[in-house]
Amino acid sequence: VGEIVFAIGNPLGLWSGPTITMGVVSATNRTIKVTEELVLEDLIQTDAAINPGNSGGPLVNIEGEAIGVTTAIIPYAQGIGFAIPINEVKEFMEMIIKYGRPVRAWIGVYGVNITPEIAQAYDLPVNEGVMIVKIMPRSPAHIMGLRIGDIIIEANNTRIKTLKQLRKQLEKSIDKGHITLKVIRNNKEIQTTIPLIIE
Repeated sequence: VGEIVFAIGNPLGLWSGPTITMGVVSATNRTIKVTEELVLEDLIQTDAAINPGNSGGPLVNIEGEAIGVTTAIIPYAQGIGFAIPINEVKEFMEMIIKYGRPVRAWIGVYGVNITPEIAQAYDLPVNEGVMIVKIMPRSPAHIMGLRIGDIIIEANNTRIKTLKQLRKQLEKSIDKGHITLKVIRNNKEIQTTIPLIIE
């Protein structure tokens, strides 16, 4: 945060070549809801001017390194734009090389990260993990018996502290077609294997 960055693109398609704007990284790990179905996570927020036509252009630091790809703005605000971090872009590139398209693994749960403050406020048995707050009807998680209030603490024998870590394990499980979760329910640990829906 505070790092100087440059957004390169062809805004509005009005000029014969790319343009550049300068700003700073305003924040990281931002989440925005684009549509009812699409939520973008772990974004870089910048105040470098991003206009229609800039999307897909690089966000570059002063060393000339691409640190992200510009992707969205908040149209009713000034100086609030977003970029996908470059490491996320690299992972998508690897998916395209491997599968021919970006793919997403899905089990049908929505969750929140547990913090020590949340754990204390709700008298939870653990200080970290992902608590399930919604389960989609007829999803793999629903069919396999996961419940609202279950706390996911491990995925494929890897400790889970955040939704981001859970999503990474889902992506790593695409070839297997399932993911093994350890959850806490009523102060007891339960292990279950959930099939994946690949989209």
